[in-house]
Amino acid sequence: MEWSGFCEVNGTKLRTEVKGDGEVLLLLHGGYSNMTVWDGLADQLAVSYTVIRYDQRGYGESAAPSEPFFYYEDIKAVLDYFGISKAHIAASSFGGAAALDFTLANPEYVGKLVLVAPSIHGLKYPLRMQWEGMADYLLVNRVGIEKAAQRFMNSRFWRYLIPRNESRAQKLLEMYTANKVFYSSRPTLAKPLQPHALGRLEEVRQPVMIIEAGSDHPFNRKACQLLDTRLPDSRKIVLAGSGHYPHLEYPVATVELLAAFLNGSLDHIDNDIIHPEINLS
Repeated sequence: MEWSGFCEVNGTKLRTEVKGDGEVLLLLHGGYSNMTVWDGLADQLAVSYTVIRYDQRGYGESAAPSEPFFYYEDIKAVLDYFGISKAHIAASSFGGAAALDFTLANPEYVGKLVLVAPSIHGLKYPLRMQWEGMADYLLVNRVGIEKAAQRFMNSRFWRYLIPRNESRAQKLLEMYTANKVFYSSRPTLAKPLQPHALGRLEEVRQPVMIIEAGSDHPFNRKACQLLDTRLPDSRKIVLAGSGHYPHLEYPVATVELLAAFLNGSLDHIDNDIIHPEINLS
């Protein structure tokens, strides 16, 4: 199956791509990125799965939000659009928080869950991280996205997001500048599931693999460790040396982990800390 276009759901338009055959695997991106962050994995995964990915509301080519909304409701709407009642989900960063919300609200839809350096609604970001995010938002609206992007890529604070590989750092820069729609709307329009997922993690009964980025911000690593402690059926794998986007920085290692988890062979991987090959070119 191949499909590319816009899903008109929940009063918005979401840029969406579907490729492959087999069980459904939904890929959700996180902040400062869009669905193209999965480019290094999607084709390979589509050999065995029906892979769906989309630009979340307010990112990439999808429409900007104009009223309060829930990311987890958009997930359900996209799956319903294609008549899908069951899917595995791999989700990065804030996409992980949306996936957890969706799993709690619609557990019957979810097979296995992969959380890649995820956030959790109810676990508050550190004040410095909140301040830096707000400063970035204001800077884009003051000087334009191209100048703000250079500041972002050279920021000491955001270096945990920046891949060491030059071509993949360039990819992050391209995604940042492609997200003009994010800076034209109010991020506070996105609302979480209530009560927050943080207080309900024990309700998640699906098998979960958590991919922790070894060189991520300490707060993000703490979130991974908390999830591994409290989710009833989870396993945490650390990709040593990776920044916040392991699927961008180390796509081969990430695909191998995804495939092993989804096909039931993750138990054959004995080590919970993996050292992928570093290629700086």
